[in-house]
Amino acid sequence: MKLKGKVAIVTGSSQGIGRGIALKLGEEGADVVVNYRQNAEMAAGVAEKIRRLGCRTLVIQADVSQKKDVDRMVETALDTLGKVDILVNNAGIFIDGDIADLKEEIWDQVMAVNLKGVFLCCQAVGSYMIANKIRGSIINIASISGRLPELNGNAYSPSKAGVISLSALLAVEWSKYGIRVNSLSPGPVMTPLQQKIYSTPELLEARNRGIPMNRHGLPEEIGKAAVFLASDDSSYVTGENLSVDGGSLVSMFHLVRQISDQGQR
Repeated sequence: MKLKGKVAIVTGSSQGIGRGIALKLGEEGADVVVNYRQNAEMAAGVAEKIRRLGCRTLVIQADVSQKKDVDRMVETALDTLGKVDILVNNAGIFIDGDIADLKEEIWDQVMAVNLKGVFLCCQAVGSYMIANKIRGSIINIASISGRLPELNGNAYSPSKAGVISLSALLAVEWSKYGIRVNSLSPGPVMTPLQQKIYSTPELLEARNRGIPMNRHGLPEEIGKAAVFLASDDSSYVTGENLSVDGGSLVSMFHLVRQISDQGQR
């Protein structure tokens, strides 16, 4: 097991991508703190699966946009599990809408969770790692939308761009302590929330045509990438932004070609 004896905190891990990451870390032997903000029942379900893998686990409710909550989460993890080797900042929100009509409070809400939350968690865990000479790994979940704007996503793309930049900054500042910091940028991933978007098979098929691999990713595939960044397999990797997107980011002309080919049939 690649992560045997390690302790990880995964924020926003009661469902979706965070759940996939937490379970994959557990499969590789890590003890995992399952963090949630609202859904205690789903978080408990993830923790039970990790427990069945033979790993220790802990469920902690915390709003990552609140420093007092973040500090309490980290302190509780240390008190119960003894240390923290891995931090995965996955908690995030998406609120759609046009920038021209975006209300200030929505901008603040998205930035508070998606960017400030990452900063607060990195600061809390990073300070602990530095003080205790822990050669840890921090993985910040960004998005390919942080490199290419997501239309009607208002503050989401700017917040994820900030996550990529913050990760690079921390990687440079903390390399001297043996702490690696990377960002991981998923493309379209089929989560329960994402499934609700596609009301018909035709809508899902149309979206898949815009992805070179012609399908959405799975949460466990993001989890496998997180395991790589958390483990010694990536011991010489820091400051990297790893895209796991089925080729979406490099597919500028992919959908245009698909439409063209269909038109010629």
